[in-house]
Parts: sequence; structure tokens; C-alpha cells
Amino acid sequence: MLIYHLFWSEKGNRSPKLNSFVFILSCSITAIVCMSFAAKVDYGFQFDLRHIVLIVGTLSGGPVAGGAILGVMNLYRFFIGGGGLIPSFIASLTLYIFLITTYKIYIKGKIKTKMYLAFFYSLIYGIGWIPYFLSIVPNPKDYTSYMVTYELCTIMGTILILYLLDVLQSQVRLAKELVNAEKFQLIGEMAASISHEIRNPLTSTRGFLQLLQSKNYSEQEQLLYLDIAMRGIDQANHVLTDYLTFAKPSIEKVQILQLEEELLHALTLMTPLANLSNVRIHYTKQSKTFYIIGEKQKLNQCLLNILKNCIEAMPNGGDLTFTLTPANKHIQLHIQDTGIGMSNEQIKRLGSPFYSTKEKGTGLGMMVVFSVIKAMNGKIDISSKRNIGTTFLLTFPLAKKT
Repeated sequence: MLIYHLFWSEKGNRSPKLNSFVFILSCSITAIVCMSFAAKVDYGFQFDLRHIVLIVGTLSGGPVAGGAILGVMNLYRFFIGGGGLIPSFIASLTLYIFLITTYKIYIKGKIKTKMYLAFFYSLIYGIGWIPYFLSIVPNPKDYTSYMVTYELCTIMGTILILYLLDVLQSQVRLAKELVNAEKFQLIGEMAASISHEIRNPLTSTRGFLQLLQSKNYSEQEQLLYLDIAMRGIDQANHVLTDYLTFAKPSIEKVQILQLEEELLHALTLMTPLANLSNVRIHYTKQSKTFYIIGEKQKLNQCLLNILKNCIEAMPNGGDLTFTLTPANKHIQLHIQDTGIGMSNEQIKRLGSPFYSTKEKGTGLGMMVVFSVIKAMNGKIDISSKRNIGTTFLLTFPLAKKT
């Protein structure tokens, strides 16, 4: 029963019927094993702990599961035969009736109530057949020590197993509540981040549009205000694009992409920013072409985010080096900067929601990078040293051009 709750119970929730079948099967096998290796005595009676299985099965699986276990137990007991058949049937039926009568009390009760009920459950079965057994044996006193030992084992076993199951179920509930709490916290942080990142450019845009309503500005000033307002809208759109890419990283439009071509395109877009930051770009064009599977727009966004981070990590200028290296059935893209670098702790947290090494960063850029590369069945490795630089190693499966 403990093995079932540890390794199957949560998985089985996806298929309730299969879960019920596995539960009843495991209980039935346990009961049969108990009865097969029972301590047998004269007059057709045997000592075993099958009723603990009935107790645990009914309380964990419900009355229907308990009824199925009861049926299997008595059928197998009938197959074994012996003089204790009728008393054991009456005792197990009495126990089952008591179990389904108090089932709701047990389920809703606190741990103390459950342990008291477990104590009474463990006594009922023995009370059902032990008096009859003692009435037919020649010397009842000879069996007193065995009966006491049997009942003590029954009581301790029932209480222990029910207590452990209750602890396991409590841990499962707490784990679910923790996951839900983390989801709600993430939603709250995401909502706050979205509102902050979008409100700022929209507020700026609104302010400059209000200025344009006045006729006291020259045409040149009006064009400047319009340009600033447009950039504010573009910034808000960029934030939304990053969020949508992170929320839905799957490759919707599968394409065969030439990696070098996509890299050169990203470099062309980032060259003006690199020149402004006094960053020198180094790349040697490859003699071979390498193809990967992905989505052009998302790969482009992923590369731009990495390049932008690398350039911003070199405020005083530096070198940005790119290398393409074939590796078996994969292609590796090395992106190395000579920037400020990161600590091991920062590398571990990189790509986590809302974590950024930049003062005004949202962490969305690297979240998008990790999400896109994962969706392309790729891999990203990052190594860095303080004041020496950072290396991004992107690995993608090679594809054949059709």
C-alpha cells in the first residue's frame, strides 16, 4: 500500500479507471500473500493480517474498492477451506460494514480521530472470530499469549500504516498547494512586470502626444516628438513580443534555416549598436553551410537578445567573437565577449523568470533565449569569468536541406 501511494497514486490520477484497477489489484495481491503465508493452527483456523489490507483499502480507495477487496479475500479463503471459513467471513463482513459506516467520519476527521478509529478497526475483526476459536479448542489458556500477540501486532500495524498514509497524503496536498502558490506568485510578478514595462513607454508616448496638440512648436520639434512617441510604442510592443515568446515557445512554423545566414542577419542589425559601444565584431565566414530546424523569427529574436546582452556587458568596448563548429550530428555556435562577466550564482539563475544582471533589466531576454532553444531541441551552455568575459555555447541538431 505504501509503495502504491509513493510511486503510482499521483500518476494514476490521469486515468481514474486504471488507477482504481491498480489499487484494487495491489490490495488483493497483498491480501492473498498474507493468507498464503499465514500461521496455521488446528481446527482449520489461521492467523494472518489480511484485515489490515481491508481496512487500508476501504479507507484509501473508498467503499467500492473495499467491497472488491472483501470479495477477493473471502473467495480466496473459501478456496483454502478449513473450519475457520465461516467465522472469518462474518468477522470481515462486520468490519467492512463498520468501515463504510464510519468512512466519512474518518476522511473528515483530524489525525487524532483517525488513530482512535484505527484502534477500533483493528479490534473488530479479532472480536468476530477469536471467541468462537477459543470456545472450540480444548485448552483456551494455551492460546492466550498468541491471541494477545496477534492483537498487538494488528493494532500497531493498522495504526502505523494509516498514520504513514495520512502523512504521505498530507505531503502530496502541501506539494500541490505550494505549486499553486508559486504559480499565483509568478502570475502576480508577471502582471506587475508587464504593467511596469508597458506603462513607462506609454506614459512617455502620451506626454509627447499631448505636447503635439499645442501649436507652439516648430515642425522639427514636432517630428522629434513623434519619433520619441513611436519609439515608446515600439518598446511596449517589444516587451509584449518577449512575453508571448516566453509563454508560447513552441515552433509553430517549422523551417529549414541556414544558421550562418541567420547569424549574419542578426550581426547586421546589431552592428550600429556595437559601433556606438566601441565593440569589435569578429567572424570568419564558413566554407560549408549548416542547416537547422526552427522558426526564423524566433531564432532571430533569440540571437538578437544574446548579442544585445554581450554588447551591453562591454560598456567600455571590447571584442565579440563568433565561431561555428560541427560536432557529430550537431552544430555549435560559440559567442564570446570580453565583458564584465558573471559569477557562478548569476549563471545558475540566468533564464529564471524576472532575474536580470542589469539594473533595469526584466530578465525577459534570456527567458526567451532559453525557451526558444529548448523548443528547437537545442542546448545552451554558459561559462563566464569576472572581468574576463562570457561565452555562450548554442548547440543545435543538424538538418538536411530538402
